Order: sequence, then C-alpha cells, then structure tokens
Amino acid sequence: MLDTLRKRQRVLLIFITVVTIVTFVIFLNPTTRSRFGGQAVIGNVNRKPVTVEDVQKLGNTLRLGYSLGLPGFYELLRATDAHTRDEETLGFAWNLLILRDEAKALQIEPSDSSIRDAEKALPPFQTDGKFDPNKYREFVTAVGMQGFTPADIDGVVADNLRIEKVVDLVSGASHVPESGLRRQYELANNKMNLAVLSFKAADYKDNHDFPDTAVNAFYQDHSYRYELPEKRKIQFVAFTLTDNQKKLDTKEKQAVLKSLADSAEAFQTAVVEHPDTFEKTAQEKNLHVDQTGMFTDKDPDPLIAKEAGLVHAATALTKDQPVTDVIQGADGFYVAKLVSLDPAHAAPLAAVRGQVVAAMKADAVRSAILKETKAGTSFLDAAKKAGVTPETPAPFSIASPGASQAIATLISQNNLHLDPGDTSDVLADGQNSVFVHLLSREPLDQAAYADFKKNQLPMINRGYGLMGFREWLRVATKKAGGSPLSGFQAG
Repeated sequence: MLDTLRKRQRVLLIFITVVTIVTFVIFLNPTTRSRFGGQAVIGNVNRKPVTVEDVQKLGNTLRLGYSLGLPGFYELLRATDAHTRDEETLGFAWNLLILRDEAKALQIEPSDSSIRDAEKALPPFQTDGKFDPNKYREFVTAVGMQGFTPADIDGVVADNLRIEKVVDLVSGASHVPESGLRRQYELANNKMNLAVLSFKAADYKDNHDFPDTAVNAFYQDHSYRYELPEKRKIQFVAFTLTDNQKKLDTKEKQAVLKSLADSAEAFQTAVVEHPDTFEKTAQEKNLHVDQTGMFTDKDPDPLIAKEAGLVHAATALTKDQPVTDVIQGADGFYVAKLVSLDPAHAAPLAAVRGQVVAAMKADAVRSAILKETKAGTSFLDAAKKAGVTPETPAPFSIASPGASQAIATLISQNNLHLDPGDTSDVLADGQNSVFVHLLSREPLDQAAYADFKKNQLPMINRGYGLMGFREWLRVATKKAGGSPLSGFQAG
C-alpha cells in the first residue's frame, strides 16, 4: 500500500500542523563549519570515516522523528554531555551511527515488512485507530518541502525499530531485582509516621543567637544555597501570520507560511555570522525588533512566554553563539539574539540573612537531638529537651500524601530513603530549613503489592531496559573507538 501511494502521490498543498514545515538544524554553524569543511573527516566509527556532511544529514533526521511522533528517537540517542546545539547534533549523529553499526553486527536489522507495518501504526497516519493513506500522502508532501523523501521516513522508522530491538535484548537480560522493586514500592506506598521540624526564614531575620562572624562564615561556606538564577535579555524578530492571514484557508495559509519561513531563513543567515548587525539588518529589511526584559528559564518574559520553542532556544544562547536558528512558533517563525546575560550568583548576605540563620539553627537543633538519641533518648523526648516541638502529621504515604503533600514533595525531591529511626539532613524548603525523623513505617500490604507487580512490572522492566540501552550505547561507543565530542568541545 505504501509503495503504491508513493508512486501515485500528488502534490498536496495541505499544511499539517504536527509537521514542522521549516526548521533549520544546521551542523555546523558558519563559524564552526570553517574549522572543518563539509567533506572533512571528523572521526571514525569502527574504522569507517565520518564527515561533517554525514553528521549534518543525520542531525536533520531529528525533526523528522519528532514529526513522526517518535520523541524517544532523540531522547535515547542524545548526548548527555552536550552543551551547545552543535554538540547536541554531533552527539546524536554519532550515537545513531553506532546504533546502525551494532544492529548490523547483532543481526537485528529490521525487515522491509516490519518497517512498513511500523509506519502504518504511527500516530500522524491514523484516523479512528486505522492507517489513513490520505494522511500519509499529506505528510510526505509536507516533509518533502523540507527536503525529506519517503526513504527518509523509512530510515527514521528503521532506526527506531533498531532502538526497540536493542532495548528488548537488554530488558530480556536484566530485569528489575525483586528486592529493589519491593523496596521502592514500600518507600512509595507504605504509610509513615514522621516527626517534622521546620525553621522559617522569616522568624530568624532579626535573630542574633549566632555572632555575625559565624553567620558570615556559614554563608560563605554554603553560598551555593542562596544562588540567584541566571538571567538574560533577548531581541527577536517575529515572522508570523497576521490576524487576517490566520483566517485563510489551508492552501493559502501554507503559501504564506512558506514565504514567512523563507524570510526568516534569509534574515537568520544574514545575522548569524554578524550578530552585531541584528538591529541594522532588521531595519534594512523593514522588520520590527522586539526586546524582552531580564528573565530566567523558569520565569520567561511575557513577550515570549507562550512560545515554548522560542523560550527554550533563548535560554540556550551564549556569548559564543548569540543568535538562534529559525524557531517555529504557533503562527510562524522567530529569530532571536542574546542582548545581555547576568550569570547565576549568590544573593548578598543581607538579603538572605533569615535563611542563613534558620539553617544554622536547624543544624544546631539537629545535632543536639542526635546527641541525645545516641544516648538512648527517644527522638520526641530529645526534641523537647532541645526546646522544640516537632509536627507529627497523620500517617501518610508518598503515593497518597493527603494533607501532607508539601512534606511528601520535599521527601521525593530530596530522594530520601529513611528507615524507622533515621533522621534526614537539614533540607532546604524554599527559604526555610526542615529536617524529618521517621518514627515508624506501617507494614507492607502483600495483596496490594502482588497486584502492583502484576499490572506495573512490564512497564517497570521496560524503563529498566531503557536505562540499560544507555549503558549499552556507552559501551558500544567505547568499543567503536569513542566519540569525537570531547575533542570537539576542547577545540
């Protein structure tokens, strides 16, 4: 069926929102590209040379994978130690080459029929749970405008099947240990009886139990706790549909979007090598430049907050790479430039004195309590002797915290695995300091645990297999001669 469709496909000017019409994954950027040249060999996979052009072609399949509804295609092959777009592209491409080489050696290459079957099951090609040939034709036409062919679709699907086959092999060889599974279930589902001691920063802002020299020393030793996040300001040009253009029919809207994409690409190409000309070039092209205020990645400026892709790209900009690629938004495209960057830094002591003293008080109280408990005193009695009264919330589990959601979240975020009688370290809870003591844990519900294993174990083993895949890929990369990423970063 797919082969027939390919032979008969017509040019369908139908814009599919799930497909990115124009995104520009470029390896390497013009400055970096000059270091190598397209045909330069950047490294070897099992003694087979790989050029910059090879890496660029493989990097471009990323967006096709996303369009096909295969986000795991990138997630499992991404380079975890990459810091820039170029490094991400190189790391991904290298891992993909390793995967293909190893799949051939393991004799787990997907067959043509399995590729066809997998394509028919992809979400973009479905209508009412069945393969829709019209959607397939529309998709092929849309990605064809980006330079992709049906063979490229086959290639991405085949790579995804290779990943699945390796994950299956790894999963079959290494299941989650029963002891580990039981332990994790108990930590999440068995109800706990806790004693909680909180020290609020607001209560200690004007406290002078500790001399200023001690407060300053604690602040200096723990300045990382009081770090203010990195902030940045950007300029950007929007190539977006007008209100009237948004009302156009699909065919007309597609034509406008294609024109906007071309304009965005032309502008980006003009400024990427000369970022200082961003405003001048925009003015020459009669384009409006917007500028944000200072913002963080978790609190983006209102001008860009609704465009997740633009926010993500903006927060990745550096002084060495201050201009984004062309970024697709809801109604068009964007190109942005970094204007200023305020690195992360510790807040001044005067602004966080309450937090510092609260943490010092928590440390002192915890030490006093533990000294008493080591001598045989119960935690609650030791706390009373130290002059504090712990909160003892009703029994709860991490999975069902009820009214104790805040403390359950704190336990989860800090990955606390307490046994009865254990006391946590002092934890930061916003501006406050907290530590908890596990008084007791209720026994395991054997029937509920058995039901959990029956329903959840396959999914858990699958997750375990995905972790195993990353380790397999690391070993395979080392065996193949290593990745050139570290050398690229050093250069």
